[in-house]
Amino acid sequence: MAELMGMHLTSRLRSLVLLCCAIGSVLAAAATVAATPARANASVYPDVTNYQSVSSREIYRVVDRYGLWFTSPIGIPCGIHDDGSYGCAGNLPGVDGGENEVAWFVGDPFPRLYATSQPQFDSGAGQTILTGLLFIEYRGSRCSVSRESSVYCIHGDDLNSQLLVTSSNVYRGAEALPAS
Repeated sequence: MAELMGMHLTSRLRSLVLLCCAIGSVLAAAATVAATPARANASVYPDVTNYQSVSSREIYRVVDRYGLWFTSPIGIPCGIHDDGSYGCAGNLPGVDGGENEVAWFVGDPFPRLYATSQPQFDSGAGQTILTGLLFIEYRGSRCSVSRESSVYCIHGDDLNSQLLVTSSNVYRGAEALPAS
């Protein structure tokens, strides 16, 4: 009888050990998932291969300012400086930290999102609206406006320089990291 009881106890002990291992595995997997940062989705960037170039860059110039200047159909002022740097300024959608400008500067590895009292990408003058499915190319940089009125800019083929201002958020870099 003692032998039978020992086998029963051993069987229960084995079951308990297996159950503990299973629970431990589930908890470890859950901890790994929780510790992994959310990956951004680079597919938010528009496919601009069929967009058309503006017929003239001259209408995007502003008196006494260098570079090209435009406003998106949703009212976001943007520009491309003479050195190829670009950005957008103002009340940026989805930004909740007080930042009012997103820009990529030549030499930067990644677009910046920052607060400033002197925006560099709002000319302060009337800027021509860049309509959907058009792009402006200047000094190695290209900015375009999508059908949804989002502004998308990239310098050459540098995926890390990408930025996108939509009606709901700002995305930056190759990984399309959202502002919020």
